[in-house]
Amino acid sequence: MNIVTATALVPNEPKHRCYPGAMPAEPQPQTTRSFTVEDQYAFAAASGDVNPMHVDAVAARRLISGRQVVHGIHTLMCAIDLWCQAGHVLPGEVDCNFDQPISVGDRVDFTVSTDTSGDGVVTASVGGATCTSVRLAGAGAITAPEWHEPAVRRELGGPEAPLDEAPGSQKGQEFHIPGRGDDWAQRFPHAARALGSGGLQALAGLSYFVGMVCPGLHSVFSSLRFVCSETQTSGDVLLRVRRYDPRFRLYIVEFHGAVAGELRAFIRPPPQVQPSTASLLGHVAAGEFAGTRALVVGGSRGLGELTAKLVAAGGGDVIVTYARGRSDAERVAADIAFAGRGSCEVVAIDLGESEFAALPLAGPITSVFYFATPRIFRKKPGIFDAAQFADFCRFYLERFAQMCVWLETRPEGGRVTVYLPSTVFIDERPKGMTEYAMAKAAAEVLADDLNRTLRRVRVVHTRLPRLATDQTSSILGLTPESNVETLLPVVRTACTPAA
Repeated sequence: MNIVTATALVPNEPKHRCYPGAMPAEPQPQTTRSFTVEDQYAFAAASGDVNPMHVDAVAARRLISGRQVVHGIHTLMCAIDLWCQAGHVLPGEVDCNFDQPISVGDRVDFTVSTDTSGDGVVTASVGGATCTSVRLAGAGAITAPEWHEPAVRRELGGPEAPLDEAPGSQKGQEFHIPGRGDDWAQRFPHAARALGSGGLQALAGLSYFVGMVCPGLHSVFSSLRFVCSETQTSGDVLLRVRRYDPRFRLYIVEFHGAVAGELRAFIRPPPQVQPSTASLLGHVAAGEFAGTRALVVGGSRGLGELTAKLVAAGGGDVIVTYARGRSDAERVAADIAFAGRGSCEVVAIDLGESEFAALPLAGPITSVFYFATPRIFRKKPGIFDAAQFADFCRFYLERFAQMCVWLETRPEGGRVTVYLPSTVFIDERPKGMTEYAMAKAAAEVLADDLNRTLRRVRVVHTRLPRLATDQTSSILGLTPESNVETLLPVVRTACTPAA
């Protein structure tokens, strides 16, 4: 078996040079762009990295970002292209950190500059928050000590769908990825002058490796550090998983080819799976919620999904709404039908556009659970972002109040109990959650005042702890409190007829 060599990076040249005749390196004007869905598809097709987080808007809504994520290597290629376009030579070593995800449609500001040590710096920011930072340092020399342990060699011409292998099972394995995509020089002409088509192909191979192979389906590309090889023109790249740290679900991978160095990637939490209706039958009596007809706003996944299943498990009938994930909502309805208790309807409503009065609902509604929410975790440069606060208020205040007034004035009579989830984040105040906590606190005030005014509608609100949902999952895999134990008392309260 051939022995594959690892690489080490040893800088040995000045840290910055300019092309002959170029201006000395000074901060450059920002270059702004947005990555479109078409950009995503084109990069995915060329690189082979078709991870759903990049190309499937419905699947991506279950990420913490809530939207399709731009390939990190795509952003890096743009940064290198801008650096070279500004008249600079690509130094020997490139160090890139993907600090925060960039989403499709974000307004991205690229800034090219040099620091006091002469290193080049390119940053990609959204709303003033740095998402990708690229440092271009002095030239490095590649040494090639042999790997002394034999490794399993895997040739990768595929797969066409992301792998989801056991964490750490790839440790010690070697992977060979052939270069692919023949139009990189057209896409990034200035970077191609520095890296060559082989270098761009090799970088694209790293995107393919992380997004499709290891970690694969549930991956987060964290960082990479590399030097360019002057002797290799092929776009093939060899990779070896040097280490897997289960504490942080972190992979450290060495690679060798037209570019050589080290990358780091995490396993992110998969979409949170809520218990099946059948598994909940033992938690509630068969007829405990008989006579309940509950509207679950945002019931296609997460806490809304679990609430709908609990109501149905107790013999109640539920109406589940969704904005984009019709297949998820239909999956919930099928799960409830399989359990043989209660019933489930599926209705579409987009709180950004739809009106509650337009919902095709006939007959009385006895309970409403309001789990509609925008993206909770967002990029921002400072302590407070007025636009984010306004978006939270739109969902938690304006649309909630409109719903309650609609329920109050519906011709179908009867009293309605409405559950409004609040959060312990109001007290705990985790970093970056100022706008969310403020809007939730204001919603509690609104709920109390609605109770003073409305006659047919009773609003109940509680502060939920951190629970297992797509938006509150963590790369570090923090263990949340039990969803069922927390929500069941809430469901019992909201399904008790109002006096």
